[in-house]
Amino acid sequence: MQPMEKNVEKQLVVRTFEPDMNALKQTAKQLAHMQDTSLNLYGQAGEVLIVVTARAYAQAAATELTENVAEQFELALGPAAYGRGKGSLAYFTAGELIQSESTIAAADPATGALLAEEFSHTKRGPSVFDFGDGSYNDSRVVAKIKNAVYKYAEEGNAPQIAAARAAAAARFAHADFGVASVGMGTGAEVVYLAVAHRGYVYIKRIKNGEGAGKVVALSALDMVRRLAQKQPVDRARMFKANSDFDWNAPLKKRRSSKYAAPIAVLAVLLVALAVACWYFFTHFSLGGGNGAGGALPVSGSTSTSASAGEPASMPGTDASVSQPAGDGGSGTPDAGGASSTPQSSGNTGVVHPFG
Repeated sequence: MQPMEKNVEKQLVVRTFEPDMNALKQTAKQLAHMQDTSLNLYGQAGEVLIVVTARAYAQAAATELTENVAEQFELALGPAAYGRGKGSLAYFTAGELIQSESTIAAADPATGALLAEEFSHTKRGPSVFDFGDGSYNDSRVVAKIKNAVYKYAEEGNAPQIAAARAAAAARFAHADFGVASVGMGTGAEVVYLAVAHRGYVYIKRIKNGEGAGKVVALSALDMVRRLAQKQPVDRARMFKANSDFDWNAPLKKRRSSKYAAPIAVLAVLLVALAVACWYFFTHFSLGGGNGAGGALPVSGSTSTSASAGEPASMPGTDASVSQPAGDGGSGTPDAGGASSTPQSSGNTGVVHPFG
């Protein structure tokens, strides 16, 4: 009987953008000795695709092998690994924006054309990137962007111009993200790409030349994806929007804590508990006099009095009902079976709930 052959083959693509090449090579070297698996790398415009191929006796075993290898690369590369399969960076970025109900606005026709080209390959594009009335194609929006550049950027300062354009695009196009680029097609050595989001701008310097447009478009999508996921934006400098910033003095990277939301909820609950306790003890206290903050009210038809040598009746009971000490308040029946305790001809005694 001939042995079974591992003739079931499975491929899985791990998609990354500008990963740490040292971490990538080290992980690939560690996994290269795994049996029945092989690795291939393909790179273009900062995007690196890791193709994992596995062979096994059955489809389930081959799938498990590829997923285990993919997880190892994703753990090693962190946020640089943005997805699996055939979906492009625009596809995954649009998915993040749809989930968070966010949109992108471009500040100039050149940047808008680059983004439109990437989004044209996915049906998700029109949901997050639109050329409607709120886009830069509107003459009113264009005029407002120009005024913002004149107000917040110095002439000839490319990083500030890019930052002012991106912030103005997000503001006047009513979008969550504004994207702008400066220097492309001008013969400059570098292109400044700016992405504005929630009062900050993230600026990246990209080498100009052949293929620079593709790098600018993918870099913008990757920055937007990271910001939508609240991930650190690597290889970009952060500045306050509409500020006179120094390129060599960027702000520190903001990292969102996963414990921030639970701590905020706990603080709110503690404050609510403290308010509830204060309200209870100030309005329903058992001690003190009548009125606000006093004791619980008792029946107004009863009165309490005690004469010398006679035990006082319990508060809230009728004064005409005598309770000898040690009797527990119950009458002692006489020989005829009648109670010896005199009964009041008026109101029946009301026993206090805490008596």
